[in-house]
Amino acid sequence: MARRRFLDRTHRRREQSAEKGQGFNPAGMIRLAGFGAALVIGLAVYVGFHRQDETIYEGRWGVLERLIQPLFLGFTALDLIVLCLVGLVAWRIWQRMARRG
Repeated sequence: MARRRFLDRTHRRREQSAEKGQGFNPAGMIRLAGFGAALVIGLAVYVGFHRQDETIYEGRWGVLERLIQPLFLGFTALDLIVLCLVGLVAWRIWQRMARRG
């Protein structure tokens, strides 16, 4: 009898989360992270192979040098951009968890 009540509660929770449409989808997040990593790797390979005879600081890619120059307490612009993006993702996850709770 207890097992039956447990299964009923489980099915009700699944139906409620399906109705809300806000279920946490780890597979989707993993796919998104993989796609982002593939883009970054693809860009690095393009820059590395296509521009073999010149350094990255020459030509139109010279703008990227500003990202690795120290700005504040040894942090580069690239570090600050990554920290902001990670903070934004963490804040969104925290907000979503707070709404459910």
